[in-house]
Amino acid sequence: MRIPEIIAHRGTPRECRENTLPSFERALGQKADGIELDVHVTQDNVVIVHHDATIPADGVGAQATALSSVTYAELRALPGSVDDLIPTLDDVLALVARRATVYIEVKAQGMEQALVRCLTKWPESRIAVHAFDHRIPVRVRAHLPGLSIGLLSASYPLDISAMLSDARADAVWQQADLIDESFVSQVHALGARVIAWTVNGTAHADQLTRMGVDGLCTDTPGRLRQDLAET
Repeated sequence: MRIPEIIAHRGTPRECRENTLPSFERALGQKADGIELDVHVTQDNVVIVHHDATIPADGVGAQATALSSVTYAELRALPGSVDDLIPTLDDVLALVARRATVYIEVKAQGMEQALVRCLTKWPESRIAVHAFDHRIPVRVRAHLPGLSIGLLSASYPLDISAMLSDARADAVWQQADLIDESFVSQVHALGARVIAWTVNGTAHADQLTRMGVDGLCTDTPGRLRQDLAET
């Protein structure tokens, strides 16, 4: 049995703060095949790497700051956002280079054009885009022909063929507990890959590997690879 692609979920969040340059560097040091991250966009169209749409309030009674409501310079001036804590996507792509595939989950609506402008600067990087809103990766690919796209799913689709065919997606990012052999075989028959998220237990990872999944998105890339190799 081959070990599936090991994809570091926001880097190594159990060792470093998630979605930061140290977290991604740590994952690369653990030989992760892919880096998964989340993106939003600032008011001045800088694509930044962050999971939530807001920055927590600083102080009692203060309101959280929406990332889309501030410029990148203003964001850098906010408490808790300095240095490498909220990197730009450019920062991450420069760090990773061609050492791994960068899997970009788009979190915000209406940021496709900003993302396209960013990705155009990195033609040599291995990049894929996915989202729960399946329209988003399709729109991005319309401007970047040949871009690999994926569809995020937290349910078991009634019609896998329709979901994949309409989007012409290369992969389905499926919630790991909702994957069975039938799901894998149907996706593979349509020429797409199955990436399971989020998988941290060795027994579950081994079970999914035997089903034939193509990728495992995990919080513990180094340990999971070692455990599967030993298994």
